[in-house]
Amino acid sequence: MLRIEDALNLVLEQTPEATNNKEEVPLADALGCVLRQDIFSDLDLPPFDRARMDGYAVRSVDIVRATADAPAQLQEIGEAAAGQAFSGFVGVNEAVRIMTGAPVPAGADSVQKIEVISVNDRLVQIYEPTKPLQNITPRGVEAKAGNLILESGAIITPAVAAVLASFGYAMVEVAHRPKLVLLSTGDELVEVWEKPSTAQIRNSNTFSLAGYAQNAGAEVLSAGIVRDDFQETKLAIAEAAMMADVVMLSGGVSMGDYDLVKPALSELGAEIFVEKVAMHPGKPTVFAKLGKTLIFGLPGNPVSVAVAFHLFARPALLKMQGASEWHLPRVMAKAAAKVKGAPPRRSHQPARLVLRNGVVEVEPLKWAGSSDVVAFMQADALIVIPEDRKGYDAGELVEVILLK
Repeated sequence: MLRIEDALNLVLEQTPEATNNKEEVPLADALGCVLRQDIFSDLDLPPFDRARMDGYAVRSVDIVRATADAPAQLQEIGEAAAGQAFSGFVGVNEAVRIMTGAPVPAGADSVQKIEVISVNDRLVQIYEPTKPLQNITPRGVEAKAGNLILESGAIITPAVAAVLASFGYAMVEVAHRPKLVLLSTGDELVEVWEKPSTAQIRNSNTFSLAGYAQNAGAEVLSAGIVRDDFQETKLAIAEAAMMADVVMLSGGVSMGDYDLVKPALSELGAEIFVEKVAMHPGKPTVFAKLGKTLIFGLPGNPVSVAVAFHLFARPALLKMQGASEWHLPRVMAKAAAKVKGAPPRRSHQPARLVLRNGVVEVEPLKWAGSSDVVAFMQADALIVIPEDRKGYDAGELVEVILLK
């Protein structure tokens, strides 16, 4: 069995670097893609001094002595709403009614919240003082026109998409999406719309892998279920490899009589680089290359599929697109309960992060093994237990891979 690091190095060594192939796509279609252009701000953000809350725009000097017993008294001279500026000037003992997000009018240097103000026939009484810039977001504090905001290689997440929209990038240049074909193997599988009979299960791996791969920027095509037949398996892999940059199979990679993926790859002339990895779950993970096409043979159990995808396939897909970061983030957290390892393999225990008494803890999920999709649905992290550890006790610091 290969160590995880050695297997990953083999995968990445055989994964082609991103080419100059890129395409321009509408921002709405760019989620999960990798940027292939630097992003610059085309304006100051915010483009004006912006009110952070509803209230009145005032000169702080006019209300510096305001108290509950002796409120400052100002004259209301107008209103500034979001999307509609007040065009006048705020003078001595004057105030402008202002809404959250509206431009602060000239002459005013602070906004007092509506909760400490009363108004009667345009006479504004303010019961607390303000300081200059209080409740104001100054122009350009988030970004200045011409600033470099994002570099090529960033993955377009929903938060990144919001930034791109803010600076007018209706179309963005992204890396060419790798074409990925999914194959699920096994006589025990039926389609999701079918009722399983005894000894059958519905094909769930296609849907989880499609989602994971799309989030990693791939263009995904499902080629359906491949039965446990050697010729059918060989033909399905060959056809998929002709039309894809990456072929991803689930199931059929272990050592049983009906595990036909490796024999089929060998007969097709594929070069097999990885056959077993010292990990739990996911030991029978396979990586091969047929011509220029990358082949990932992942275990059939759904949790094994997820772990193997995130450790090996996701970095490869992102490298192909020129992403600046290929790996999921890792943090240290306190174990909320005892967690068992699986020496001599490195174990990845599905878990979820929780906040208790101001401390981030990671709570191992109760699961029935690598087929337990219901438990894994709740996971937002994997606890990493090294090869030489039998486990960790509650309260110990553990390494955690963040899934979300």
